[in-house]
Amino acid sequence: MARRKRRAFGQVKTSGRQFEASYPTPVGYGDKFGPLSERQYRRFDTEAAADAWLYQERKLIELDEWSPVSMRKAEARRRREQAVTFGEYAEHWVETRRKPDGSPRASGTIKRNRTMLRRHINPYFGDTPMTEISAKQVRSWIDTTADTMRNELTARHNSFVLLKAIFNTAATEPIDDAGDTLIAKSPAAGYSIPRPEKTHKTVPVTDAQIWRLHDVIRDDYGRPDLAVVPLIGLFEGMRIGEVLALRRCDVLTDTDEISVTASVKDENELDLSKPRHMVRGATKTKDSVRTLPIAPELREALYTYMAEHVPQDPDAPLFRAPRAGGFLAENSFTEVYVKARERVDGMHRCRFHDLRHNLLTRVSGVAGVAVAKRIAGHSDVSVTGGYLDAVGDDVLRRALDGSDGSSSASATAADNTIAGYATTLAQLSPEARAKTLDLLPADVAAKIMAAMIQQI
Repeated sequence: MARRKRRAFGQVKTSGRQFEASYPTPVGYGDKFGPLSERQYRRFDTEAAADAWLYQERKLIELDEWSPVSMRKAEARRRREQAVTFGEYAEHWVETRRKPDGSPRASGTIKRNRTMLRRHINPYFGDTPMTEISAKQVRSWIDTTADTMRNELTARHNSFVLLKAIFNTAATEPIDDAGDTLIAKSPAAGYSIPRPEKTHKTVPVTDAQIWRLHDVIRDDYGRPDLAVVPLIGLFEGMRIGEVLALRRCDVLTDTDEISVTASVKDENELDLSKPRHMVRGATKTKDSVRTLPIAPELREALYTYMAEHVPQDPDAPLFRAPRAGGFLAENSFTEVYVKARERVDGMHRCRFHDLRHNLLTRVSGVAGVAVAKRIAGHSDVSVTGGYLDAVGDDVLRRALDGSDGSSSASATAADNTIAGYATTLAQLSPEARAKTLDLLPADVAAKIMAAMIQQI
């Protein structure tokens, strides 16, 4: 057995593949540093390094310059952290940040954050140490981007939200056991950039228009698969990623239902060196997992398409990439959709997401916002309130146009429709209610507000 080396000061023990050096805490430092442990420890890769450390510690004691090892390690860590630039800290933040429930953030969110850092934030803050960024510098960024990003107001708002979140983490999350934070206070605290008003107005879509679009895509572009996608968008109100992630087994023909459990994602979205590979990923939120009844207007077209074009394999994608196979990418659909909508009167500005607005507006007027919320897969009813803006001839105007007394049936329909919307909006928060009313035509909003007053 090898004999333990005798040392005049301290001792060194093996600990796995490392060497643990320790010595008794010197007497007389309790008053200066508070309660201390009985021994001071550090680990090293070699015995020689451990001996060298013990020698240095003994010298510090002899020179009366000693301080607890833990305190020195914390100070060294703080110095390293303080030398970190915003660019370094922000990159780590974006790549490692998680949702409040601890789950990973979506790859699309990470990609957008990377873009905002590269284009709008790092050019201004990137090389500055985190501890040297001042409120004045943040104010300067806000003032500068008010001019340089005047045509990118949404990107400016979102970039500031990201900037503020990064600073908030640095100011609130401890970097050591003592609870110290990287910066004492966020330099962005107290500042805000209002969210710009929505520039795109939801386009109301009639059943006739969506069927015309279906025929254009199927017959003129020769894509019977893509022709069904807008039908699902309008009659089921699903997000485009949810539609493209559907498999044959997700269409429950026995019960006339669609099971929404995934959204199509690019598995290599964050690694541009790899080819695009579309897979079924998580839905936008946990509440987005839902089962929807298939609208009667959709059934025949959907079932006919499946019978003629979708393999019998239960896992077969409903909408298959023509060349690569597997699930279809969103831009492959959008490329055809954008061209086809130009050939349908009144749809040239209609985004696919507008179809979701149309369905939720219809449902809310008939069954109320709670039902619309469930169909949408929203976690908060106030979010659903922002979708009640697709007011068109076939939704509300038709009833209003007949409410002049010329037809008692039309007048009754108008009253019932207005009352339905009044009841729906009454369930929203004041802020969401005001926002929704502002999106509606003035005459329609006035009638709804009058009905709300009568219901009080």
